[in-house]
Amino acid sequence: MGRCGLAAVLVLLAAAPAQADQATALQDVKSQPRVLDAKMDNSGNMYVVVKPEKAPWNMLAAGLCGVVKPHQGRIFRIRVIDVTQVNNGKPPATWTRLAEADCGR
Repeated sequence: MGRCGLAAVLVLLAAAPAQADQATALQDVKSQPRVLDAKMDNSGNMYVVVKPEKAPWNMLAAGLCGVVKPHQGRIFRIRVIDVTQVNNGKPPATWTRLAEADCGR
C-alpha cells in the first residue's frame, strides 16, 4: 500500500469514532422527554423536533448540549424545531427554529 492509500485508511479510521459517537448521542437525545425526533447534518448541527407548545426551549436546547457532550460526537449546535415547521423537501438549516444552543462552550 502506498502513502496515499495508507493516508486514506487513517483518515477513515479517525472519522469512524466521531460518527459512531454522533449516532449514540442522537439515540440519547431521541430518548429525552418532549423530543419527537432528531437529525444531524454534516456541519455538527443537531436538529431536535418537538411539539408546538409553550415551553422554555432555550433551556431544553442548553440541557441537550449536556446530554450530547459525554458522547464526544462533534455536535456543535442544538437547534430546536417545531414539528409543524419540518419540511423534508428543504434542508434542515432552512427550518424555522424555536431555540438554539451553542454546545462548543
